[in-house]
Amino acid sequence: MNKYLKYITTLLLLSVAFSFLSCDDDDDTVVKDVYEIIVNKPVVRLGANEQATVKVVLGNEGYSVKSYDTSIATASISGDVVTVKSLNKQGATTVEITDQEGVIGNFTVAVGTFELQANVSGIEMERLNETSLVVSSGNFSSNDELDIVIADPSVVSIENTDPYRPYYTVKGIGIGTTTITFTDRLGKELVIDVDIVPITIDTDIIEGETKQVGVNNKAVVNILKGNGNYVATPVDDSKVLVKVVDNTINIIGKSAGATTILLEDGEGQTFSFEVNVNKIDKVANIGTSNYFSVPFHLNGAADPAMKGLNAITYESRFMIENLNGDDNGNARINTIMGVEKIFLMRVDVRKGQSGDRYIQLAADNKGGIRYEGSTKIEPGVWYNAAIVVDPAKSGTDKIKLYINGVEETLGYSSGTPADLKDIDLTSNFFIGQSDGKRRLNGAISYARIWTKALDAGEIAAYNSSSVDPSADGLAAYWAFNNGAGDGVDRFISLTDNNYEAKAANKVTSWTTDPILE
Repeated sequence: MNKYLKYITTLLLLSVAFSFLSCDDDDDTVVKDVYEIIVNKPVVRLGANEQATVKVVLGNEGYSVKSYDTSIATASISGDVVTVKSLNKQGATTVEITDQEGVIGNFTVAVGTFELQANVSGIEMERLNETSLVVSSGNFSSNDELDIVIADPSVVSIENTDPYRPYYTVKGIGIGTTTITFTDRLGKELVIDVDIVPITIDTDIIEGETKQVGVNNKAVVNILKGNGNYVATPVDDSKVLVKVVDNTINIIGKSAGATTILLEDGEGQTFSFEVNVNKIDKVANIGTSNYFSVPFHLNGAADPAMKGLNAITYESRFMIENLNGDDNGNARINTIMGVEKIFLMRVDVRKGQSGDRYIQLAADNKGGIRYEGSTKIEPGVWYNAAIVVDPAKSGTDKIKLYINGVEETLGYSSGTPADLKDIDLTSNFFIGQSDGKRRLNGAISYARIWTKALDAGEIAAYNSSSVDPSADGLAAYWAFNNGAGDGVDRFISLTDNNYEAKAANKVTSWTTDPILE
């Protein structure tokens, strides 16, 4: 449907709605629709002794017309077509139209020779921006009497936004200069110079604000607008590691201090901001009231890379302040990380017992897969725990548990290891809770997820150590430290995918971890 038909349809629908609302439910009288008079040429421009026709596109029939100054132009009507004739006198008059319902409409008639004019003499704007342009005068009565030529269509586009009037939207497409030339029916020309410039870089860093990041932690700066092909460079690369992924600047702290990051896009536009790298001395104490959720979403959808996993490694460093549970039926479980009934790392009592606690893998929706270590987990002690599933192996060799870099002797095992396949972490993944409760009840220093099976040598090497975020197979890596200050509500994975661990409550409690000393 063209713009003209859309415009008329809208008016008809509004008129019908008005008539419906005007009817009394108890009155059987039919109310006739009454329409506003609309013509296809709001302004008619003629030379001396010329004529033009104007069509009534909406109204109530039975039309009569009159010109207020017949020495300038006369008007007559046949059906819904008004014929206007100019005389040998310059000036302007109004032609009034009256229909059988007494509704009055009008349009302007201007007689003479006119310069082609617009509301702007030139346009300068950033690429992808748009502006309005109105041709306000000239020798034309309708849009089809204006010719438009863009010298370089790769720089700018123009669109008529009104079916009857010369109202246009001009949009910048490419960087450069060009002209838009309008020509009316008498050959008069109007040339609009257009200059489309690169987009000014804008980020979510306010000018003058300093970004905070901790050593071995991560902050991100989102590029809100710019020209693409970004390069970010730290003035002092001993302080931070910087990488641009799409429209995000990933900043990982390397050593305490401050530096400037320079950002440049493909069109030479530049932006700079300051980064403070804070020495970290504490990690998050989430206790029994806090935990983290991780949706594993990218661009608003679950990341398929975190579905259907057959090889997987969990690593975490934690300290439990108080062991959960009691003899009143409350679960003796302190959760570290994972998905309930799918793939969960937790600390629990030996199945069927009520005493000592051990690191445990709990999986499948019936709790049938359970593998437990043999190292007793004590309150107030820091542990590095890891769970590995290796699809290249079979039987109990497929599953390995580690404490402080050393492989555990399994104290209990049940279930079929072959059933641990196609693991989906994209729904209900938590750090520090499971089943809506069973909180960690302590502190956590870091958590890592690998989409490969680490071997014993790698587990030992990574024990209590930071890891290169670009390491092969490292899917997520959160450092839960105080590098960004107090009141933190989210921690960003050091890996390029920027998975967020979102705190249920802002982290305001911090505790010392010996590996930071």
